[in-house]
Amino acid sequence: MRKRIVRSLTAAVLITSIMGMTVFADEVTDLKSEQSSVQQELEDTENELAYLMAQMEELELLMAEKNDQIEQANVQLEEAQKELDEQYEDMKLRIKYMYEDQSASISEAFLSSQNMSEVLNKTEYIQQVYNYDRSKLDEMSEIAKNISDIKTGLENDKASLENMASELTSKQALLYTTIDDLKAKDADYETKIKEAQRRAAIAVTPSIPSTPVTVNNDSELANKVVSLAYSLLGVPYVSGGSSPSGFDCSGFTSYLYRQFGITLSRSPSAQAYGGVSIPLASAQPGDIICYPGHVALYIGGGQIIHAPYPGEVVKIASVNIMTITDVRRYW
Repeated sequence: MRKRIVRSLTAAVLITSIMGMTVFADEVTDLKSEQSSVQQELEDTENELAYLMAQMEELELLMAEKNDQIEQANVQLEEAQKELDEQYEDMKLRIKYMYEDQSASISEAFLSSQNMSEVLNKTEYIQQVYNYDRSKLDEMSEIAKNISDIKTGLENDKASLENMASELTSKQALLYTTIDDLKAKDADYETKIKEAQRRAAIAVTPSIPSTPVTVNNDSELANKVVSLAYSLLGVPYVSGGSSPSGFDCSGFTSYLYRQFGITLSRSPSAQAYGGVSIPLASAQPGDIICYPGHVALYIGGGQIIHAPYPGEVVKIASVNIMTITDVRRYW
């Protein structure tokens, strides 16, 4: 009888234990399911951001092309104006000789001519010179006006692209906020799952540390690149910009390396395939951090310097502004 009671008590304890484990296991399952939904939403949002960043990259290239075209139009306009000024000066010189010099005046033409035919020839010549000057001035003025109109059209196109970039920037800022919220939710679920697993006595598989990659590099050059980046803090974001008067993301990184004789591609997606791929754990100051449609310069300590988006300036930020796709080393 006593043995039967002990067996019953043992069975009851075992059943209670199993039920408790089942409850904890169900809790973990539910939490993982909810976390999976958040992660899927996060992935969808990051994909949307990647598509948006690709659109912004295309706009940046178009802006760079428009800037080049506007600069070329300015050169052509300056040359046309110079030629117009020269034509005007030549005309004034001819007027001086023909109208101020009495030997070429209309009255002199009458007095010095042997007959009416000679008079008509001289006066006709003067009229032809005048017509030529007027024609050339009109022609040069029309050329200058056409170039000016082309420049205005290019500037209007650029303004339209800037408006599109502004709209995309607003959407980008919203997506960044959404991604940050979803990452926070994901991290919260991760904490809850670990706590549920701890309570359920479920062993957590330890993470395997990444193996650092050894790369021959010129750390002195990398330090110079980083120092130059610090000196450019506060420079405004300019779509298509790649000079200290204004940068976009890839224009900034390519400019930094260009100063030290290293050529980087002009677009973020192309920079993500150049140089040598480095694990994030092995990133060093001077490396290029690659994101969907965006690049930045790593400066160490989990921070970057980058040209974020229109309305912003070159600034320091956390390396975790969004999902990192790769780290590339060019030095």
